[in-house]
Amino acid sequence: MVNFSQGHGVRPLPANAGVGEMKIQSDLREWGALFISSWLQVALCLGREVWYKISSRDTMAFQRDNVLSEFLRQTARKPAVSESAPAVNFLLDERVPEQRETVFLAGGPTASSSGWNSNSWLRTFGNHFAAHIGVTTSVARRCATFGAINQPNHLASAEPNQDVVRLESVAGFYERAKAGFDSLDKLIAALRYFTSHRDGAIDPNEKSRLETWVDELNRKRDARPMFVAPFGEVESLLKLPDWPTKLRNMLGLVHLSGAPNKPLPVMLMRYSLSRAEQASRKIKMNSWVAVPTVLEAGNNKGPGTAFFPFPKAAVGENGIGFGTTVSLGSGDGLDFKSELLHFRIDYKLEDFCMFGEIKDAIDEPQVALARRRHFEILEQDFHFRNDVP
Repeated sequence: MVNFSQGHGVRPLPANAGVGEMKIQSDLREWGALFISSWLQVALCLGREVWYKISSRDTMAFQRDNVLSEFLRQTARKPAVSESAPAVNFLLDERVPEQRETVFLAGGPTASSSGWNSNSWLRTFGNHFAAHIGVTTSVARRCATFGAINQPNHLASAEPNQDVVRLESVAGFYERAKAGFDSLDKLIAALRYFTSHRDGAIDPNEKSRLETWVDELNRKRDARPMFVAPFGEVESLLKLPDWPTKLRNMLGLVHLSGAPNKPLPVMLMRYSLSRAEQASRKIKMNSWVAVPTVLEAGNNKGPGTAFFPFPKAAVGENGIGFGTTVSLGSGDGLDFKSELLHFRIDYKLEDFCMFGEIKDAIDEPQVALARRRHFEILEQDFHFRNDVP
């Protein structure tokens, strides 16, 4: 079983460094991304041509529908990142199995309609997400991410006995569940109290009130896959005063934005992956963990912007390959982290690990720059990079 929070890393290279000059270095304290070393091993030892020969698909995803593929190419040229980024993702993603593509296209516009355009694309994505990804907990088995239809993206060798993290908006939580709290400020105060007293005595009444709220929160959440990063890759960040902003940037969480005069309260969630494995086994899912595809990157309103597909050529000989976050920081973009999807779990109060605030926002130019850097890092590994304008 593979623990993805342990592995090899690579230090930033000089601008004029060639592939032959790259040196893989073991540095567990700074990097925990196993997929990075695997990517370099494939590039250096096997050669990219070998990978392309064994690739199971010779055409990009969604190319079977000529009207859609042309729409995607045109949309990818638009200046607004909110429009171009999802189109680029659709053009680059080589991980969508043909069956999943067929299901998606079946929900698209009919021949007698106006065809593919911005409205029909967003509507089709949103409807597909609601029906096959973000399903209700009562029909969690319908989540295609962990079903047989998505088998090529399942991570059968992932180690469940390791901790992962998510960064959640407390305001987003409060929109779903209000039990015991008549204002967001009171919930914030209660969560501050709980996280600051985790290692000491906690008022039993306050704990009971929070547990009741968490129960309601779980009832209101759907069964969409949960994006997570390994705790081992971000642990050092959590010691910094501005850890919420640093973590937001490294995990590429564009939607978490605040302001100096109106900070966004956030909560670090930490728990063991083993709970996802146990939850999936209870309802006999095909898998409990998977590499993200473009079809998971969004919600019932449409596709997201910060997600970036992970190329197959970045997977090592052992077949282990996790997704990567898009770093939103001001550096060279190499501080991105591993990311994967796991089957939905119920939160427990003890999962609420650290409370913090984000006091800035991510704008479109920042997202555009971050995506450009990320593409340049992995460009040569993308099978369909020439399809991107």
